[in-house]
Amino acid sequence: MNRNTLILAAGLMAALPTAAFAADDVKPETAAPDVYPYIDGVINLKFDNDWVFHSSNPANEFNNLYMHGSTAAFKLGLTQVFSVNLGLTLEQVKGPFPPEDCTMCGIGLYMDTLDLQADVGNWTFTAGKYEPAFGFAWDVTPGPWGSRYAEDYELTERMALGAAYTFDTSFGKHTLAVNTFFADTTVFSESLFNNRGRLHDYDGGAGNTGKFDNFSVTLAGEEIPGLEGFKYNIGYRHQTGTESDAGDENGFVIGLAKDTEIGNGVTLGLIGELAYFEHYTGAADDATYVTVGSSLKRGPWHGELTGSFRDFETNDRLVAASVGYEFDGGYDLSVGYGREHVAGDNNDMIGVRLTKCFSFSTRSKKPEC
Repeated sequence: MNRNTLILAAGLMAALPTAAFAADDVKPETAAPDVYPYIDGVINLKFDNDWVFHSSNPANEFNNLYMHGSTAAFKLGLTQVFSVNLGLTLEQVKGPFPPEDCTMCGIGLYMDTLDLQADVGNWTFTAGKYEPAFGFAWDVTPGPWGSRYAEDYELTERMALGAAYTFDTSFGKHTLAVNTFFADTTVFSESLFNNRGRLHDYDGGAGNTGKFDNFSVTLAGEEIPGLEGFKYNIGYRHQTGTESDAGDENGFVIGLAKDTEIGNGVTLGLIGELAYFEHYTGAADDATYVTVGSSLKRGPWHGELTGSFRDFETNDRLVAASVGYEFDGGYDLSVGYGREHVAGDNNDMIGVRLTKCFSFSTRSKKPEC
């Protein structure tokens, strides 16, 4: 481990007697002072089947049954101030390799989050391995493939230090966050069952510097008067290039989302996000990402229409439509059709997604899925 990693680890270990486990994407309600210690957990299982049934390049035609983004997030709290976040991801980390069909191949388990969190008034301080804030399309875009391109620029698995301040104004609730970070090159960058391999300093890539010379600054807001169901995010990030890279990456993102009740129990959801990067990932090329999506939900039924555009080395685009039903017990089944133009090829695909969420708590109220 390098010096910065050791500093993070030492700080984490020193705080363990007064801290515990949680995941960044799980925000359980504030517990009453008399319930400490407690543990909350949320487990999301996702099974996907993508069938490319027709392509302008027959070598792309194959079927892939896999897990993607199945997560387990835990929070163990000992005081009103301190907690430790733990997050695990189970998904396909190797393959697939078309035209060979793949059935649950290359599935690996890795730790995406292990951080110490301190909540002091309106401030939240975080240190460890986690996902610094930048964008939200990769998290909230609906449909089986809605977040497919946006996940490219998600800031996952960083060794980081961060502070966030949440404040209420007459114009809504807002959070300003600042994080400094570098890519995780410890043993925790590997995975179990199928080892995806360990990231090393010499692998290069913007942000893989082993130093806190990378950062992001973001502002997010919601609960804005007159705009019920509206939220936004804007952000900037800088990732320093290594010796093998063409330059430093500078990225900008802006995203908007709105849920609206349109009558008869129907909710309309809209989302759009634009991200632009200079020397994306440290490469010579710049990159532009556009993600848009809409959804309709009424009772257990829901439908989605999404579109994604990616301009990086090749011009790729994906449009998709899907419909789904949430059964009793929280099982959600979606079926969709997608048309993708990627690396010069046109692919037609049918997708099926099955999801199920479990939550538990030693407190009286469980966290929401």
